[in-house]
Amino acid sequence: MKHIHLPLILLAAMFLFGCRTTTKTRIFLLTGDESLQRLNSTGVKVEMRPIKLPNYLNRREFVKRVGEDEIQILRSWLWAETSEHSINVAFVQNLKALLGEDNVLPYGTAHGSPVLLVFVRGMEVRDGIFVADFHCRLKQNGKATLEKRLYWKTEVEPNVPYIKYYKQATAEMARQTAAWLIETQN
Repeated sequence: MKHIHLPLILLAAMFLFGCRTTTKTRIFLLTGDESLQRLNSTGVKVEMRPIKLPNYLNRREFVKRVGEDEIQILRSWLWAETSEHSINVAFVQNLKALLGEDNVLPYGTAHGSPVLLVFVRGMEVRDGIFVADFHCRLKQNGKATLEKRLYWKTEVEPNVPYIKYYKQATAEMARQTAAWLIETQN
């Protein structure tokens, strides 16, 4: 009797393990958009503070919003760094491409230059739409503060990794920010 059960158990185990699927983990880097061209921005210089994301977005996993009050963690899509770091790097690369390498400086390196603070209110997929919602503040001479809300959205294609939309969003947010900086400083 023991000899009959063992082959059946082995056959059942092979069937279960053979049918099991594994989800491949993908790790993404976010880089600046190489196609951006420098704008006519003579004299526009800014110190850039690091971008701040809401805590639920600042993680290694990609996040997808489900309805108003729920998020889904996409465990098979990971940032190579935290999302906040990756978005900072791409946004600054894009802003430098638009305004010039020497015109976008790290915070604290060019005293007297306006300081740009960017707060991400949302940067995620919501109901098949990728939404980027930024709030920018420009502090001039340490006192006067100008504020601007920047917004961008696009439809998400099925089965396309969201990194494509993060790249597009950081480029578009940099374009809008650069245009606003040029407008306010000229």
